[in-house]
Parts: sequence; C-alpha cells; structure tokens
Amino acid sequence: MSIRSSSSAEQTKLRANAIGLPGVLFQSITTMAPASAVSFSLGAAIPFAGGALPLAVLIALIICTLIALNIGSLAKHLPSAGGYFTYVSRGLGPQAGWMTGWLFSLTYLLIVPLQLLVLGPVMDSAAQQYFHLSFGAAGWAIWAMVFAVIVFGLTYFGVKISADASVILGAIEIGVFVLLSIWLIATAGKGNTVATFNPASSLETGLGGWQGILHGMIFAFLAFAGFESSAPLAEEALHPRRTVPRAILLAVVSIGVFYVFCSYAGVVGWGFGKISTYPSDPNPWGTMANRVWGLFSFVAIFAILNSALANANAGVNAASRVLYAMGRTDTLPGPLAHINGRFRTPDIAIIFTIIVGVVCTLLPGIYYGPTVAFGLLGTIITILILVVYMAICL
Repeated sequence: MSIRSSSSAEQTKLRANAIGLPGVLFQSITTMAPASAVSFSLGAAIPFAGGALPLAVLIALIICTLIALNIGSLAKHLPSAGGYFTYVSRGLGPQAGWMTGWLFSLTYLLIVPLQLLVLGPVMDSAAQQYFHLSFGAAGWAIWAMVFAVIVFGLTYFGVKISADASVILGAIEIGVFVLLSIWLIATAGKGNTVATFNPASSLETGLGGWQGILHGMIFAFLAFAGFESSAPLAEEALHPRRTVPRAILLAVVSIGVFYVFCSYAGVVGWGFGKISTYPSDPNPWGTMANRVWGLFSFVAIFAILNSALANANAGVNAASRVLYAMGRTDTLPGPLAHINGRFRTPDIAIIFTIIVGVVCTLLPGIYYGPTVAFGLLGTIITILILVVYMAICL
C-alpha cells in the first residue's frame, strides 16, 4: 500500500535531477535568442544609438547583471517550478504572486507565436530562394505550423530531450554569429574604431549623445529579456540551489559579452561612417553575410531560424512549468498540474501553451500580416516583462 502510494506520488512530480548546468544554462540562453536579438532587437537601437550601439549594450549588460544577481539569490533560497510566482508570493503575498505568475506565463505564452511569426515567413522565403518550393500566400502559415509541431515534440517527450536540444541549437546560433562577426571585423580593416564606445557617436545628439544611448538601451534590454527563464526548471535541475543561480548569471554575462562583440562587428561591418543608412535595410545582417560569405550566406539565415526555434522551445518550457506550479496550488485550474506518467512532463500545460501559440500566430498573422503581428506581440511582451522585472526587484 505504501509502495503504491509512493509510486503514485512520484508520477505527479516533475523528474528531479534530470538536467545539469549546461541544460539549465541554455534554457536561459535560447530564451534570449541571441541570433534573433542581434539581428532584430539590437538593430532596432541603431536609429538612436547609431555608431555607439556597443556602448549602449555594455551599459545594459551591467544593469542586467545586477538584476540577475538579485534573481539568482531568490532562486538559491526558493528553488521552485513556479519561478517568479513563488518568489513574489513569498515576498509580497499570494495576490501579488498570482498576478506576477500570470504576467510571466502570459509573457512566455506569447514567445511561441512571436517566434512562429519569424520561423514561418523566413522559412517560406528560404524555401523559395534555395529550393524553389512555394506554398503560395499561405506558405508562411504552413511553415509556422510545421515548426509548432517540432516545438511540441521537443518539449512534450521529456525535459532532457528539450534541454539537450537547447544546448545544441544554442551553440550553433552563437557559433555562426561569432564567426560572422570575426569575419566582419577582419574585413573592416582600418574601419575598426574605438569611437563606437563614445556617446558622441550616437545618431541622437541630445545630452552629448547620451539621449541616443538611453533610447538605444531600451532595445538592448529587450535583447536580454529571457535570461531568467531557467528559474522554473529548478525542480528538474541537478543541485538547483547552486545550478540555477549560476545559470542565470552565466547567461547574462556570456551573452552580454556576445552582444557587445556582435554589435561592434555590426557597426564596423556595415561601416561606421555610414551607419545612418543601416535602418533602411530590412535585413542588414543578411546583407553583410552575403557580402563577406557570398553563396554561403544561407548559414546566417539558418542561424536565425535556429535561434527562433530554440527560443520557442525555451518559451514552452518556461510557460508550462509556471502554469503547472500555479495549477498545483489551485491558483489556476488543477488539470494544468497534470504530469505525464511516462515522460514526467506537464503535458496539459504544454498542450495548452502550444494551442495558445498557434491561435496567437494565425489570428493576428492572417489579419495584419506576419510582420505587423510580430511587432504587436513584441510590444506586448516588452511591457509585460518590464512589469515582472519591477515586481521581482521590489
């Protein structure tokens, strides 16, 4: 009787000690989506920070490191799949925790459609360009659904599979963009300059250039968003009180340095003296890759696809664990706390996350078009995550 009860109880819990530091670390890294962030988020800062973009990113790195230390301290003392929900509930009370948990879950629920709106159109364009394969006007939506199925498979059939995929996908995108950045810096030759760390190089000249730096930092913070997403894996991590805080801090510092390096490469690779023309190109990194790599520029497109896929994978992991934790405490419907007996994953929460992702991809994507829909969801996510960060730092 006691043995059966113990076995039954085990089946209602997440699989403990399933993933080590690399898997937990890359949960945070892939949620930050380094390649996509360099291509889109940091690129959006150019109209403000201009040639001083690396300086804006460096300052954002310092601030995010301080936030990471704060979150890591909470993760050390309160290891839980609830993440922010647990931290704020203990510190500010259950009502504040419930609201924060909802905001955090909603943020990561929207990460899936955000990335499907990248994966669908980019893959549709690549399929036409390289393989002459076209599905017509609905092509982007078809490819988006294909990637939704892939993300479901990565997250449903065990957290170790998902974590291993995060490590592989994350390493690939970082490797490709580091290589491309080195190539751009090398080919820039005499175009390399330390003026990229001078606020006077901003395109917005107010306050001695600092106005442009401050505006550019808004998009730099967006690039860092997601570094905390490993916190909800605490109940599945090996030695979570040590592993999770380390993963959060390592993610911020390592990817922060990566951002500074790539932002410098992007500025000098494009041309420091003509950086004002950067925003006029819808895909500047693709243009630079084509210039230095020629026919092999498809590698950069692959890295962006890879980044978006890894980000969607990490988003499902984070959202489903918080939904599971809130269902477990009856702050959300109990079925969300159901654990698959074979794979020991929160299956109902994962399915719910994928369904929401598909709906939020197709409805705005078809109505507004994928580009406008991406901007809409990106704006909502930015607002939500800033509110969550403020709550955790109170």
